[in-house]
Amino acid sequence: MALRTKWKPGKEEVVAQNGAVTSMQPQSAEAGLAMLKAGGNAVDAAVAMGFCNVVLEPYMATIGGMGYMLVHVASEGKTYAIDFNGRAPRNANPEMYNVTGPAPAGGIHLFDVEGEANREGPLSVTVPATCAGLCEAHQRFGVLPLEQVLEPAIQLASDGFEANWYLTLYAANSMDAFNRDPYLASMWLPNGRPPRSSPKPGQKVIQRDLGDLLRNIATQGRAAMYEGEVADSIDSFMRDNGGVLTKQDLSDYQPMVSEPLSVTYAGHEVKAVPTPSGGITNLQTFRILESLGFSSMKHNSVEYFHTFIQAARHTFADRFRYLGDWEHSEVPLDGMLSVEYARDIAGLVTASERANVGVDYDEEPWGYYLDRELHDPWRHQSRMAQSPVPVPAMDQNYEDTTQINVVDKDRNAVSCTHTGVFTAGANPPSTGVYLVGGMAWFLPQGGYANSVAGWKRPLNNMAPVMVFRGGRPVLCQGAPGARKIMNRGVQVVSNVVAFGMSPQEALIAPTVDASGRDTLVDSRLPDSTIQGLIDLGHRVQVVEEEPGMGGNFSRPSAIKIDYQRGVLYAGVDVFRPAIALGY
Repeated sequence: MALRTKWKPGKEEVVAQNGAVTSMQPQSAEAGLAMLKAGGNAVDAAVAMGFCNVVLEPYMATIGGMGYMLVHVASEGKTYAIDFNGRAPRNANPEMYNVTGPAPAGGIHLFDVEGEANREGPLSVTVPATCAGLCEAHQRFGVLPLEQVLEPAIQLASDGFEANWYLTLYAANSMDAFNRDPYLASMWLPNGRPPRSSPKPGQKVIQRDLGDLLRNIATQGRAAMYEGEVADSIDSFMRDNGGVLTKQDLSDYQPMVSEPLSVTYAGHEVKAVPTPSGGITNLQTFRILESLGFSSMKHNSVEYFHTFIQAARHTFADRFRYLGDWEHSEVPLDGMLSVEYARDIAGLVTASERANVGVDYDEEPWGYYLDRELHDPWRHQSRMAQSPVPVPAMDQNYEDTTQINVVDKDRNAVSCTHTGVFTAGANPPSTGVYLVGGMAWFLPQGGYANSVAGWKRPLNNMAPVMVFRGGRPVLCQGAPGARKIMNRGVQVVSNVVAFGMSPQEALIAPTVDASGRDTLVDSRLPDSTIQGLIDLGHRVQVVEEEPGMGGNFSRPSAIKIDYQRGVLYAGVDVFRPAIALGY
């Protein structure tokens, strides 16, 4: 007997033989599927979708943003990690911000900066990376001409696209930011108001400058944005407005290509991009859960959630204390991902029957552990930052985010997350480039692994993964959702590979998130389970997932490959306009 209405969301799972795509925007997914049907491979589809995304949802991911991509090439039996993380401009340094003190408790930032200069305006800008990353992926792995791959994005930008309810909602909630930037407002606030999505047809959003830029990228590649007139315009805009990004930074920027990092979990291999990201945190969580025998527990039982929350909180303690760009800081990466260290932490989890991590302080964990060590991964560090060493690609070769998954007929596969919301006061007029306040992902105060430094990569939350069995990919998964990407990603992967769910079942299963001070618990869980967690000492906040700009949990999508049946299963988030398509 129910005494309160609860959501029971769902979308039909896509089942296809030849290829499948998932995207947060329908037009993006349609472009990806069109590439597959035209003879393109998974990378052609992913690149087409990525460029469509920067047109359709630059409030989630812009052409000046950043991201990570995993590419599996079936004919080679090899998987590549493409790190197109942003970088701080070479002239960036901690002294460029006036830190006015600790941020108020309960927020997502640790330090207040005068004028929010690390989050908005010219000093907030990281080196744009998304365009370079997508072009690099296509150059290395695509088979269709770049002109053909970019055609859908060019049309969407130049001719415009109809606003949907999600865009109208976002624009209405972002009017203050838009009004601080006339260039953005001229496109995203037509007639000075959010674009109307109802009644149909919705109002069109037209971005002619971006269309021109994409048309040039289609024929010139990344040089259209990182050299020549556009680079000169960005350089001039920065000099005139007090920024430190230069055209030399643009010219020097290269994505990094390497082997992925990998851990064993539930009889599978989970792979992620070796960059300061949520992927590292999730790999560590998988290691700990494997040591705890997590896959043998009853799904969504009190024991299951108690064990997961404890493991996640131990992992976040390490993330907030140790993680940063190991090119610039000492990071015990090898130790954090070692089997021996995972066993040590598993022993701490099983040593207590009650919650004993993150329940005895009132600070948010990212502040509490900044100067506190819960564990010592350095004891397991064989050498500093031992990991696959990425190499620059070169020519031969509060976060808002979006996710792409693609598998083609040859079972080439892509999992890609990219991000970077457009930033008021940092968009050079007439260029079509929306730059990103990525410096906010650094700590503005010196002395920490994730503090500001020139040419450093920020610590990010994105965590696209591929899961393998017998050397072949069986699952592509990722999500937008800021720091909540991580915990739900682990649960979705576990739901599929350890508990036998289909992707859509795995995505809509009730979930928890232990990345903050309180553990967020899905209101769809039984009252007895919620009470069981409270009885074990967890600080629980029961929340309801619902449609909206963000949400209490991340917004995952996934594609599962069934080689025996010769089919693909694709699922997507149920609360936003996300869609899966197949053929």
